[in-house]
Amino acid sequence: MEPTGGSTGDPEQDMLGREELIESSLPLVFETYDDAIRAGVVEPVVLLVDCEDQIGQQIAIQWVGEEAVEAAIAAQAGESDTPDTTTALARAVSFRECRREIPASFPYLRGTFAQPPPRGGFVAVVISFGGAATFTVPQDARPEA
Repeated sequence: MEPTGGSTGDPEQDMLGREELIESSLPLVFETYDDAIRAGVVEPVVLLVDCEDQIGQQIAIQWVGEEAVEAAIAAQAGESDTPDTTTALARAVSFRECRREIPASFPYLRGTFAQPPPRGGFVAVVISFGGAATFTVPQDARPEA
């Protein structure tokens, strides 16, 4: 996944970039979802943030602190054979909490949280390319162990 820093200026390209990020991060997304279920989170929504995106980095710093984000970015750069890999962090929160909080920051996502959670899957919010998008992650998309 390419480091973004912000929008490409092309909404279609930004959306494709968010889709690529979630697809390349499915192991992390499912691990985060499973951890949330074990912790008793009701109807978890996985928030996947690109730490190299302007908005995503601010959120990641709120979650784990600036030093941890910088260390994660440095570690990712050191581990990757290609310079176009980004650093992503994930956290799960309840659908109910997202219904209250996400539209305040991303009003265009209000529709996702105005309806019931999906059956047979869960919602993921990808914050990258200077904005956010929601995806329904079907349980059968789980990577094989």
